Amino acid sequence: MSAVAVEEKSLLECRAIGKSFGGVAALEEVDFDLQPSEVHGVVGCNGAGKSTLMKILAGAHPDHDGSVLIDGREVSLSSPRESQACGIAMVFQELSGIGALSVAENLFLGRQPTRAGRIDWGAMRRQAQEFLNEMQIDVDVRRRLDRFPLVIRQMVEIARGLHSGARVLILDEPTSALSPPETRRLFELIRQLKRNGVAVIFISHFLEDVLEICDRVTVLKDGRKVSTSRASELTKPEVISRMLGRDAGATGAELDESVTLPARSTAVAALRVAGLSRKGEFNDVSFDVAPGECVGLYGFVGAGHQELAYAVAGAASVDAGSVSLDQSALPSGNVSTAVRRGIVMVAADRAKTLVRRSSIARNTTLAHLRRSMGEWLYRRREHTLVQPLLEQVGCRPARPELLAGNLSGGNQQKVVLAKWLLGPVRVLVLEEPTRGMDVGAKGEVMRLVAGLKKSGAAVVLASTEPELVLAHADRILVFQRGRIAHEFVGEDVRKADLLRWA
Repeated sequence: MSAVAVEEKSLLECRAIGKSFGGVAALEEVDFDLQPSEVHGVVGCNGAGKSTLMKILAGAHPDHDGSVLIDGREVSLSSPRESQACGIAMVFQELSGIGALSVAENLFLGRQPTRAGRIDWGAMRRQAQEFLNEMQIDVDVRRRLDRFPLVIRQMVEIARGLHSGARVLILDEPTSALSPPETRRLFELIRQLKRNGVAVIFISHFLEDVLEICDRVTVLKDGRKVSTSRASELTKPEVISRMLGRDAGATGAELDESVTLPARSTAVAALRVAGLSRKGEFNDVSFDVAPGECVGLYGFVGAGHQELAYAVAGAASVDAGSVSLDQSALPSGNVSTAVRRGIVMVAADRAKTLVRRSSIARNTTLAHLRRSMGEWLYRRREHTLVQPLLEQVGCRPARPELLAGNLSGGNQQKVVLAKWLLGPVRVLVLEEPTRGMDVGAKGEVMRLVAGLKKSGAAVVLASTEPELVLAHADRILVFQRGRIAHEFVGEDVRKADLLRWA
């Protein structure tokens, strides 16, 4: 009998699962089941509900509607520990292994064997080596975890979940940062686990990987289940169609509406990126941006475009290639030089560009203290300088003395933009600039960006949201596994076109 035959009893079943945040539904009556020895793919666009559903199964969201059953028995996943006790382990995209510890220590973390009240190091290393050998993971368990490549660290984390007794393994974007050979190696391990009776939930934006490794695929959209089908009966365009709504009862307008991109700018480029490479993140990337032009960098999480944005802004060093402003090369990984030359960045993680425990005024002047304030810093002068900038960007409340961390996400981004308005902005690099904002705040922030673009700034917009890139970019570069897979310029582009190339 097939491992995915409908008459086989489900190992795990979710019935009418619902979850809301602040009154907004993230999941609405979602049904989901997992068969023994099955690899089940879960896909959907950003905000579809994938992460919420998986965090419920991992015990991170105990306050949900509906019920979860394991072996036909309803269980309460009230905490990660409870979920683990029920045989569920989750390997997150951001691996949680401790690099400074050995492989053996990571495998037994929190469960070390003891003798006479002390850790039995010999037994731990021997048992760890035997367990990994059984899984055909050939590593020296005495070595530090961070000495191994990413795919090995990922395998060790999978092994840690299985060593704790997991029968259900949830993998969140497991191939996003892996090379093709590393992906094949991971798939070999997943197939071996399947043969050994482990059931795997495989979450990924890389649809080719989903269709290759999975037995069935569930598509989510806007917190609802669209379909569950055998992977062998699906194609990538079919999955994209369902993700965008064609099979969810929508009119199809969301799939068919297109944006007309302008012709390529003939102006002399302000920013040139040539052969930029950083091991494990992006490789041999080249493009240019003209003054008053917005180039969108689109891709799924782990495609490399977000990491590239940091390198362009001088916030990360590179292994090869160059970034030039007005034909003058910039030193790699030197933020202060980039800012002084007029290359500034608004990052998705506001903690990287905003000091939450400092005042709005101090955040605004911080990057330009000597130039804007002179030799001496006077609070009244600082507030007088900042006040009109806050009003210009529409920060609410526009009170320089307030702590920046007390503002909403949208207003925090406005403070970051106000900071850069104090200095020259030749190139504005944006990495998910509207993440976590409501529709109104998104519109206000992007209107500020449009104003800087109109004044002559070159804009680089890196995002995993196709709608954001389509709405604001003049050219679009689609990234896949660290490389530019396709460029859209001077043509009609649909959301589905971006997804097909990503």
